[in-house]
Amino acid sequence: MDGRLWQGRVNLVRPWLRRRFGRAVAKLSLDAGFSCPNRDGTIGVGGCAFCPPGGSGRGLSNKDIGGQLQEGLARIHKKAQAGGKEPPAVLAYFQAYSNTHGRTQDLEALYEQAQNTPGVDGLIVSTRPDCLGPRRWDLLSRLNGQGFFWLELGLQSCHDSTLQAINRGHGAEDFALAAQEAARRGIKLVAHVILGLPGEGPEHTNATAEFLSRLPVWGVKLHSLMILEGAPLAGEPWAASFEPWSLEMWVGAAAEFLVRLPKDVLLHRLAADPGGDRLIAPAWIKDKDAALGALARYMVEQDLHQGDLCRN
Repeated sequence: MDGRLWQGRVNLVRPWLRRRFGRAVAKLSLDAGFSCPNRDGTIGVGGCAFCPPGGSGRGLSNKDIGGQLQEGLARIHKKAQAGGKEPPAVLAYFQAYSNTHGRTQDLEALYEQAQNTPGVDGLIVSTRPDCLGPRRWDLLSRLNGQGFFWLELGLQSCHDSTLQAINRGHGAEDFALAAQEAARRGIKLVAHVILGLPGEGPEHTNATAEFLSRLPVWGVKLHSLMILEGAPLAGEPWAASFEPWSLEMWVGAAAEFLVRLPKDVLLHRLAADPGGDRLIAPAWIKDKDAALGALARYMVEQDLHQGDLCRN
């Protein structure tokens, strides 16, 4: 993807991070072996309709967190050395499943092990808005005070009817309350949103952008819906009644989403990463760079910029 097409159009996180650390930044994804409260019966079973049995990032390594950190740091430094580049700043990213779904003392030990590992320059924790409580918030506040940190929470949609249909297990208000609590504690918050969920059109995703524009959100990750092998969406009754968005529909909806998002919100992702051998549909997601190029060209052709229609 030609980054020059995005210049001045959207507020990408990569340049922001480079300015913050004075060099390139890499994320080191970690699997701490957590489950999900929407799978293990805590609040539900079966998981979200779009989520395959392995979840996001599950099975990254069979090593413990210490082993994953050392292995990942060595891999990142080797890649930089091979390219003749300066080693990047490294952010330890607790990615797989719900990373606050555990005993607080266990969470604290894992997070601090990562945060205190030489070569780690910051910490990211990804979880659900309904998987937080006073003790977990206090722990996240301490981490935030000890170094560079941000929190990622899945919203996916601001429409409770959609969240219920996909078996999300929480409502939009849960996310709003979590966003306000993060802001109260000075924690940078990144929201995850999926474009193209069953039953939703551009008017729904526009409303989700407007919902986020009214909240203290630091960053947003946009995901285009993927149907992955093993996910509920790949089976009945979804398979017979649901058709994923075309590339053209996604491009238009993504652009309309971005123009409703505040200019200062950092975009951490614009499209989903391909599902590899697990991907069933849509086929166009396999070429992420082509999809992003189509979105960039559309915004240039229509002279659109992030925040053009933001009212907040």
